[in-house]
Amino acid sequence: MKRVALIAGAGGLPAELAGVLESPLVCAPAGIAPEGIAVDLVFHFERLVPFLRSLDARGVDTVVMAGAVHRPRLDPALFDRDTAALVPDLLAAMQGGDDAALRFLIALIESFDLRVLGVADLAPTLVVAPGPLTRRPPTDGERRDAARGRAILAALGPVDVGQGCVVADGLCLGLEVLFGTDALLGDVARHRPAREPTHGGVFVKRSKDGQDLRADLPSIGPATVTAVRAAGLTAIALQAGHVLVLDRAATVAAAESAGIAIWGEP
Repeated sequence: MKRVALIAGAGGLPAELAGVLESPLVCAPAGIAPEGIAVDLVFHFERLVPFLRSLDARGVDTVVMAGAVHRPRLDPALFDRDTAALVPDLLAAMQGGDDAALRFLIALIESFDLRVLGVADLAPTLVVAPGPLTRRPPTDGERRDAARGRAILAALGPVDVGQGCVVADGLCLGLEVLFGTDALLGDVARHRPAREPTHGGVFVKRSKDGQDLRADLPSIGPATVTAVRAAGLTAIALQAGHVLVLDRAATVAAAESAGIAIWGEP
């Protein structure tokens, strides 16, 4: 039977995914240590082609990517000839944004007769479904703020910006950009005391329109709830079918304790 190669980035998602897969080959880029999981194979982006060629010999026919991987600093001394030939196209894709870079990587993997699947394909229970996750449902005001957030993110999707934003009383308090969710929520927490509204609001998380969900699927976890609470927010609205909830029991428990509503929207 063929194996699944799990290309693991940082964070806890690779370990959660590995727990529902049968003996995956866990691979990680050099310098990245996924949480709670042993890595079977470390590879360098500068030697990506030899790495992909080696997967067939290891019995792999399917690849899944999970966890955070920041844009690497490439070392020219490490390149093999075949990977070096890809650099101009890779750099051009990276200039087009994260989605373009990921589409380039997926197409490259598939060119080696490997199937690329998403976390949602292999572990659908990790993805939020429509409806509430917490006992407290969202208020009408929170639903209105969530709708405003969805509209903002939908408008920014075509320029490959943002999977999250914060809205309170219809006002956008911040957008998630290259620095991620923690930076967004930390910025809101620092600035809220100086300007109304100083409390309430919704953190909205969704994928970008047209995003390839086989990579970079948006996610939240217990730390997200902690940051949402510190930012004075009262709700988290997630796009159903497009957002992962990591360590779901702990995430929901933290939200219940803080009085924060979490729900999935169709």
